Amino acid sequence: MSATAISPAVTAPRIGKERIYYLDNLRSFIILVVIVFHAALAYMVFAPVWWPVVDTQQSLFFTGLVLLADVPIMPIMFMIAGYFGLATMVKRGQAAFWREKLLRIVLPWVLGFLLVAPWNPYFWLLSRLKHPPTFAYFWLHMFFTKTFNTQAALWFLGVLTVFYLGLSLAYALFKPLGTIAARGDRPDALFWSVFMLLVSAVFVVINGFWFDFQWVPVHYVLWVQPTRVSLEAFYFALGVYAYRQQWFATDGYRPRFALWLPLAVVTGAVFLVYKLKAGFLMPEFQVRALHALLHCFFCLSSTLALVGLFQRYLNRTGALLGRLAVGSYAIYVIHMPIVFFFNLMVRGCDWNIYLKYGVVCLLSVTVCYLIGAYILVLLPMFGRRKQTARA
Repeated sequence: MSATAISPAVTAPRIGKERIYYLDNLRSFIILVVIVFHAALAYMVFAPVWWPVVDTQQSLFFTGLVLLADVPIMPIMFMIAGYFGLATMVKRGQAAFWREKLLRIVLPWVLGFLLVAPWNPYFWLLSRLKHPPTFAYFWLHMFFTKTFNTQAALWFLGVLTVFYLGLSLAYALFKPLGTIAARGDRPDALFWSVFMLLVSAVFVVINGFWFDFQWVPVHYVLWVQPTRVSLEAFYFALGVYAYRQQWFATDGYRPRFALWLPLAVVTGAVFLVYKLKAGFLMPEFQVRALHALLHCFFCLSSTLALVGLFQRYLNRTGALLGRLAVGSYAIYVIHMPIVFFFNLMVRGCDWNIYLKYGVVCLLSVTVCYLIGAYILVLLPMFGRRKQTARA
């Protein structure tokens, strides 16, 4: 349905109100968590052998930090993307939507693959070889091979592009998708129970073919984690549905973080203990099924806890919050090489492991913020865009 075909009485008043600042702030927060999450992998026990920089000092604390942070961060990103995606499509129409996404998603995806992603495998060589090749030689002769080809954090943009294509097709074929609720809806316990069980069932079926954490290249155009991409698709659809039902309108849904936060703490603790005890591959069906339930319940409870928390305390903007919201996308695109640089710089230092981690996080966040929020925002693909999703 085109933007002009929607009843103004139903949708226009809801789109034209004050911006939902807490979703901007939540997205910025998640991107900062992504930075400290990637910094922690260098210090975890059981670090992946393909991780670019692994420190000689390791701790189970960082293993737990990685396992917990890994669960909700990307589903939340996809949920917010789905919410804003439908909002933009409803207000501006398909043509304007894709003009924006080609500039802000597809172009950074391609340029990031060529200019940013190669640094990930190159840091792997720098951290392991006494005499590594130059970056120019690596880029020309080694990166575009199956051994080193990767999209690093840019996988998110590729998968998001596919999800936007699906949303665009559904929007063209399913006319009611463009009809926005006149009042904010409030999902009940039955909705969340069905959602969690459905997500868990799909997760465990896929886990029967691929183990959790496994990355699979799709013709080296997309990189996906099969168990996670289903979860990400559900949360993207959840964001689309949330906008259609106006959950986050002024009179809409307010998750009770006083309820969801304790649930997130409890399920996160149980999930972590179970994950460490059962192992990462989890071959038995019963073990995988319980893992799926715990993973999905922790993901849902932590997502709603964070939404409720930011709704209540961070539905505002300011100089720092506004600049971080505008620059957060660029920060996400460039952060991994910066993190690895500092991981490598402190690796040989005889410091306490927590001091090392703190220094890496502080320097990485600071440098990423300065580059993303003050330099890259000058580029059209990262600059301030029209604010389309409003309460």
